Amino acid sequence: MERRVILSRLLDKYESSKHLLQPGVSSRRVMLRVDHQELPEYKYDEGSALRDIYNNAAKSLEKDGIVSVEWARPGRMSIIALNLHAIDEAYRRCGRQHPREKAEAVIETLEKALPEVSCNWIHCWKQEVCEIARQTYKTPSYCKDGLSFLEKLVTALGVYERLNGVPISMRAFSIECFQDSKIFEHECRDEFLRIAKKYNVELCETCRQQELSQRDELAFLGIYARPELYELSGNCIVKTVDGFIDIAAAGTFGLGLPSSMVDSIVAYDLTRIRKIIFIENKTNYDEYLLSEKAPDELVLYHGGFLSPQKKKMYEKLSLAVCDGVELSFWADIDLGGFRMFEDLRTIFPKLVPKRMGAEDVVKFHTAGKKRNEDYLAQLRAIRAENRYLPFSNAIDQILKYGVTIEQEVFLMG
Repeated sequence: MERRVILSRLLDKYESSKHLLQPGVSSRRVMLRVDHQELPEYKYDEGSALRDIYNNAAKSLEKDGIVSVEWARPGRMSIIALNLHAIDEAYRRCGRQHPREKAEAVIETLEKALPEVSCNWIHCWKQEVCEIARQTYKTPSYCKDGLSFLEKLVTALGVYERLNGVPISMRAFSIECFQDSKIFEHECRDEFLRIAKKYNVELCETCRQQELSQRDELAFLGIYARPELYELSGNCIVKTVDGFIDIAAAGTFGLGLPSSMVDSIVAYDLTRIRKIIFIENKTNYDEYLLSEKAPDELVLYHGGFLSPQKKKMYEKLSLAVCDGVELSFWADIDLGGFRMFEDLRTIFPKLVPKRMGAEDVVKFHTAGKKRNEDYLAQLRAIRAENRYLPFSNAIDQILKYGVTIEQEVFLMG
């Protein structure tokens, strides 16, 4: 045991030295200065028994040519130095894997499981992990005790890559990966999402501008804890492969269509619709239906971000929009709302903001949400770059008052 303690401490020092990546460059020794408390088990033992045990362990390693020992006085070591020509034997005796070997094993695992990656964020992650491993021998922390977790993770990433954007429930995804419905959720989900949030530019930007739950983050990637419900209300008909859904039959409150049925939607009949509005906040959506919705208006609960299935539903809806139909979007007057508007406008080019203007910021600024300097600096940069042009005047007022406006304040009267 004592020999392993000595070797482990020395190998820790070796791995943080230049000798690991540039052997032969440095003349500095890899050593434990026993008299400087780098082997505290030895330093602070008041009796001689344990000290003698460590002395004998060091002598044994020295006899085998793995270390060299210097003595402060008889029976009291001062320095234990690692003999660099015996590195491989030191790792073998310590039961540790050389960082180079671990790095090579990680690279081999990634190349084997993900030989060709078309999904950009998975490709970027793989390239960065491999590059760091090659250049520094550093590997992800979860590889410290072996590659079993990495193997599960790349299995999940590989299956996701092969789905090619086809949505799937989380449990079905787990079965596809591991022949078990819960392994992904219990063992891989958190790291899978951490990688996605770092390397998926769109998800990263969405998370930066608004708070998403894990469920929403997965839905953004097309993995559903359970089907989303897309709520809408209006005098329109949804045509599916199995028949017709008359939304008007549900009255003012409308219906919720599950995301799992989006692929079966053939078309929409919007011939009686003259206005379409997307409302981001659920409370505002519900209140709008009760107090403002017009007979010729289609109202949709937007819900914060465009998951792949929601985007597909909206794309099908856009094909049925008649000329002259007014399209509007209502959300918080903040970065998240601006981003949602821009994303939705890629599907509905004639979309305009509703109740998101400068006059609304002025009207409700006393009830606004105070923003810190970092947030306001982002807005200044956006303003200088002429981004989010439909909201330029609103941004000016946000910068003036230092607040953003949440949709709920419109319900205050």
